Amino acid sequence: MTDPRRVLVTGAGKRIGAGLSTALAEAGWHVVLHYNQAATEARALCETLAAAGRSVELVQADLAKPDDIDQLMAHSSSSGSLDAIINNASLFAYDGSDTVSAAEINRHMAVNMTAPALLIRALYEQMPEGRQGAVINMLDAKLFGINPDYFSYTLSKSACHTLTQIAAQAYAPRLRVNGIAPGIVLPSGGQTEEEFQLSHKRNLLGQGALMKEIVAAMHLLLDTSSITGEVIILDGGAHLQPPARDVAFL
Repeated sequence: MTDPRRVLVTGAGKRIGAGLSTALAEAGWHVVLHYNQAATEARALCETLAAAGRSVELVQADLAKPDDIDQLMAHSSSSGSLDAIINNASLFAYDGSDTVSAAEINRHMAVNMTAPALLIRALYEQMPEGRQGAVINMLDAKLFGINPDYFSYTLSKSACHTLTQIAAQAYAPRLRVNGIAPGIVLPSGGQTEEEFQLSHKRNLLGQGALMKEIVAAMHLLLDTSSITGEVIILDGGAHLQPPARDVAFL
């Protein structure tokens, strides 16, 4: 019996990260569930998956700290080299063009761009000769229909989009690096359920991305050996008619 493939999912404790982690565990992967502050949710998810017979482990790290990133990778690969990383963890704090500061830009860049870059490099360095790893960077559909809300967040996710492309070039053929850019999937920015449903349908197709579709895109990118440097946008076509404000304010 072959050992399961191993994947690190950052920000695995809740929302999209929890959905991706659950799908990977159910598909037979050994999942390293990373969390920083969402300890309660991450532990509950780990216990639920373990009780169902899934292969999971839990690790805490602050992705704004390079030493924590090193320790995260050392822990994640201690029982065998990783096959994939899902860079899902994200800092998402509001600022606008009139309130943006060096501190906020640096804070967002550390988690949303620097951490993925260091994790990708570490995966490349520990990948055994003759094997190919995969990375998926979770981006944001707003990068393809830009607006100035969440100023520092948007800058940092734009940098991660560029990282996706240059890492795909730099680390081939040992790694494939791709991205998924969802539109609104879950309530955002304090939206009510009614506001969420309205914004979820405000696009060309009248339906935003569903969690099961993000999971399907993830499996496609993990399992298709000829794809690298690509980003799958899942937003019902909203990026083709971008609003002037973030969906949280519409």
